[in-house]
Amino acid sequence: MKNLNNDLPKQVVKFIQDCISFVPVIVLGSGASAAYGIPGMEELAKYLGENINPGDPEKGQWEEFRAELRNGRDLEQALHLVSINVNLENEIIFKTKELISKKDIEIRRLVALNEITMPLSRLLIFLNDTASPSIKIVTTNYDRLAEYAIDQARLNPYTGFEGQYIKRFNGKIKKTLREPNSVEVLKVHGSLDWYRTSELQLLSLPDDFHDISELIPVIVTPGRGKYQHTHDDPFRSLITRVDELFADAKSIIIIGFGFNDVHIQPKLVEKMRASQTPILIISKELTTRARDFIKSNQNAKIVGIEEYNTGSKIVLPNSEDIEIADSIWDLKELLKIIL
Repeated sequence: MKNLNNDLPKQVVKFIQDCISFVPVIVLGSGASAAYGIPGMEELAKYLGENINPGDPEKGQWEEFRAELRNGRDLEQALHLVSINVNLENEIIFKTKELISKKDIEIRRLVALNEITMPLSRLLIFLNDTASPSIKIVTTNYDRLAEYAIDQARLNPYTGFEGQYIKRFNGKIKKTLREPNSVEVLKVHGSLDWYRTSELQLLSLPDDFHDISELIPVIVTPGRGKYQHTHDDPFRSLITRVDELFADAKSIIIIGFGFNDVHIQPKLVEKMRASQTPILIISKELTTRARDFIKSNQNAKIVGIEEYNTGSKIVLPNSEDIEIADSIWDLKELLKIIL
């Protein structure tokens, strides 16, 4: 590995600046939320194991699931291997929402009281002021950190739901947002404030609706149902829209995404191989799949950056990794290059 100490390569600086100037589609994965303490898969597996008390029909399924965890399977692997019924799946959904909501609401309070400044909000302000009236964010996260960053930037989010307090899903999804100061947020695995009613209406509601039994949270949890439910709205329309965004993107910035999701990864790979679209990946730790994504395409315009010791490691498709002293794997530090 090449060690450049404090010298950030000029070609990397230019690459980052180009990515921003082309108004990137922003992709947020679980790593982007983990930085704020949002629980990940390991914490969720533990929470489910300790807080779900299945009824008699589901006890055998649940014990089978827990046995898979004890055998070293991660949450998604265990839920793929075990067949669970609708009642147990709904219980997993409710408990997943319960765990993540606690931290989500805490972060919202900090943002509302200006006790924290979100680096994403600074990036959104910059993009909105200098480039485009319509910024695009794609995320696999259930939490609302993207929306909080948009609020902090004093911009207007559009998630496909329309209304004020009782929002209804617009199945057509606006192809282009003409409103100034707007940010399109495509949440391909659902959101903590999305619900399906007993009449199959899709609503986005305030948090105090969380304990109404007639409302089922609309989030796609790991397991076999993850693929079944995405054939229905809102996910079908959202994933179609994401495919369009990737096809048209002039650049892409990926934050904390592990390249483990079949719903958005194929189009990312296709975009990388079919064009010279600049793709920047930043993460505290690049997963094996993320690194393979970079290294397996020698002619792509792609840069990965992860934490390394007290600085960063730059991962390129066609050369050795580069170690630098700057912590530009962190969005806050990265923005110092362009703002």
